[in-house]
Order: sequence, then structure tokens, then C-alpha cells
Amino acid sequence: MRLYACSHRASAKLATVGLSLGLGLAALGALEGDAQASPGVQGPRNIAMGGATRGSSGGTQAALINPAGLSYYQQFSIEGMYQYDLQTRTHGLGVFIADSLNTPRFALALGYIFMRGTPHLLYDDIEGDRSTLEIEHFGHEISGVLSVTAIPNWLYIGIKPQWQYVSMRYLDDEGVARDYRTKHNGFGLDASIGLNILNFARIGVVGYNLVQPLDPARMDGEEVELDGVEVAEEPNYNTSNIRELSDYPRSLGHGLAIFPLGTPNFSLNLDATYDFTSYWESQDHWTRITVNAGGEFVAGPVPIRVGGWWDRRGRGAEDDRGYVSAGLGFIRPAQLGGVGVDASIAFAQQVTGAERAKLDTVLTLNIGIRLRPDL
Repeated sequence: MRLYACSHRASAKLATVGLSLGLGLAALGALEGDAQASPGVQGPRNIAMGGATRGSSGGTQAALINPAGLSYYQQFSIEGMYQYDLQTRTHGLGVFIADSLNTPRFALALGYIFMRGTPHLLYDDIEGDRSTLEIEHFGHEISGVLSVTAIPNWLYIGIKPQWQYVSMRYLDDEGVARDYRTKHNGFGLDASIGLNILNFARIGVVGYNLVQPLDPARMDGEEVELDGVEVAEEPNYNTSNIRELSDYPRSLGHGLAIFPLGTPNFSLNLDATYDFTSYWESQDHWTRITVNAGGEFVAGPVPIRVGGWWDRRGRGAEDDRGYVSAGLGFIRPAQLGGVGVDASIAFAQQVTGAERAKLDTVLTLNIGIRLRPDL
């Protein structure tokens, strides 16, 4: 749910905060699409536009993918989102509260995301029969976002500290819960810079999970060990439904958004991300790259969004993936003292890079109410 409110409060005079993020992000360059946002929730706009939204996202969607963009639009919003990944059987629920009305220099947001997935692992048991083991992929994420307008209408800086918890567990033959992988319980940090060029173009650069990145749940060539489960001498494991990507990789993303009409109602977007964690250890310091593209056109009350991306995973082309995505929405702005409506739905579909039975599909939606109090 998304709530918007106008405010006539006087702007407070706050001290200027200097953040040397430019050098920090440049250093990271020497270091999903999943090299972005959260593994549980990426947001309907981000999904619909193929993850190519670092230059154009504002409000709560920016709190997910580009902290600096929180200051792009003046609004107070509360937004709830739901997302489902069919291949990994993963549900995600998230809520963000964002405020960029209080002062012209600072914008703040708080967010919480819950994730639960039940991917299956196939193996031959001690009797030689093909068996299925359900693994619970569970996670919480709590984040805060600070965006600073360093130079009004030109330069924006954002940071997003977050607490992350991820576990993967299964029940052994005696019904005892065991860890499939070591639990992750730590803090992450995203940092970003946004540059606005005469309201015609925006550039966003984001460093994700700069501290305590998480290794992937499975790596190429790594042996599977199931404590407490009796397996055949040659169990013939199939782990294709278990993510081979890190939930929280150290990564870098950059994006360009062009507004041909000079307004946010029409944008063309091109992004790229660089994942320095998912294949770094298993494939001799290999960097996973995604190239993302998307567009948005707001036709009256209906935003129309399309996109797609190419996911260049490990060495060689056999595990590369291509996706297409799209989404629609309905927006009825709130009149002064009234209530409006904001609803959207989006999907992403894998089209290349795997057998047809294993093609990945992601669905996500948002339903909201807009309020504009007469203050």
C-alpha cells in the first residue's frame, strides 16, 4: 500500500553533510538480475523495467535499488509489495516508509522485507529410489535509507545500512532441523550517487553490500553434504532449484535514464551490474555481469512498463540467461483532502538459457491508496 501526503511545513535549516562516496564507489569498481535490491523483493517497477531503474526510480522504489534517488521526488509514502519466484518457490513481502517532504536537503526511508522459499533438492536414497528433500530458504532484512541533496537539481548522495538474516535448513530422516548452509546474520551497506542533467537525463551509480557480502548457497564443483540423511553410495544430486547466486553479493550497478519529453512520464533506461561474489571463488575471480534495459510511458492514469535483461553468469555461455519483463498500473491522484488509488502488477520471464521446463518466472504486485491531507 502506498500513501502520499502533501506538506506545507517550513523547511528546517540543517547542517550540510559531506560524504566522500565518489572515491568509495570508484574503488569498488576495481572489486538479476540479482545484483540489486533484495533477493525477496525487488519492486514491481524495477521488475517490469528489467531492473533498469537506477537512473529514474524515486520514492520507495529508489529505497530498494538506488538510495540517492529517494530525493528525486517530494513525497511521503508507505508502500507494501509482494513477489513470487516460481522456479525457487520463493515468496517475498516488503514494506517501505519514505519521507522526502520534511526538508529540501534530506530524505529518509525505513524498510522491512521477509522472504520464504522452499526449493527442492533431488537425490537417490539408500534404497536407490529417487527422493526429494525440501529446503527452507528463510530471510529477514531491515534497512534505513538516507539521501542527501548535495547540489539542488544536480547531485544526490545516498546510503542504505541494513541488517540481513538468511538461513537454509532441511529436516533429516529423524525430523531434526539441520543447516544446509551456515546462517548469515550481519550488516550490509549500499551507497550511491545520482546526477540530474537538466531534467533530461539522470545517471545513477550504486555499490551494493559493500561490507559482509554473502557467498552463494551452492558453488560449481562443491560437494553436497546432507547430515542425517541416508543417501545412496552415488546419490546423483540435482541442485538446479537451489540458487547458485549470492543473496547479497558485493556488486556495482550503474544506470542512465533519458527523459525525451523532459518529464518523468516517459523514460528510456539502460543499466548494467557487476557481481563480484557469486562466481568469484568457484570460477577463479569471475565477475557476473547483467545488461538491463527498460522503458516507461504514463498514458493518462496508466503507466506502461517494458524491459528485459541479459544475465552473463559463469564462464562460458551454457548458464547465461535472457529475460523479458513488462507491467501495467493504474494511478488516480488524490485531490486535496481526498484519497487516490495506485495499483500495479509486473512479471519477468526467462526466455533463453535453460530447458523449457526450468525457465524462471517472477510475479510481483502492488496495491496502494494515496492520501493528500488538507493541512
